[in-house]
Amino acid sequence: MHKILVAIDGSEHSERAVQYLIGLIQDGGLLGGSVEVHLINVQPLLPTRIAHGMLDDEIDRYYGEKSAEDSKKAVALLKQEGIALTFHALQGDAASRIVACSQSLGCDGIILGSHGNGFLAGIFLGSVAAKVIQLSDIPITLVK
Repeated sequence: MHKILVAIDGSEHSERAVQYLIGLIQDGGLLGGSVEVHLINVQPLLPTRIAHGMLDDEIDRYYGEKSAEDSKKAVALLKQEGIALTFHALQGDAASRIVACSQSLGCDGIILGSHGNGFLAGIFLGSVAAKVIQLSDIPITLVK
């Protein structure tokens, strides 16, 4: 069984990554056989000056609502195609959390959307995709 982690952020880019995965599964392509799909959404930590005045319940609710909003379309696309998934909502540095999650789940690959800036531009701009490539030791597919 293949375990694939798909990073989503609610953007058109992450939606294309999900559609790419759906195509791979439906065509039997590289993922022929059974596939375990994990979606991950990583919310950046709230600035201390904002979080300091909030109760823990408010912070948890904020992160939960933001993750639910950012994952809504991706989850709907997969469910519409009858593809089972497990959703992971995390907070912190996106790249390191994506890689750590892929490692803890024993994933075979990571799929994420590229914002189209190109690889070198991404490195200089601090792109999440570029950082995931740098940190991960498993295959990564960037979908433009």
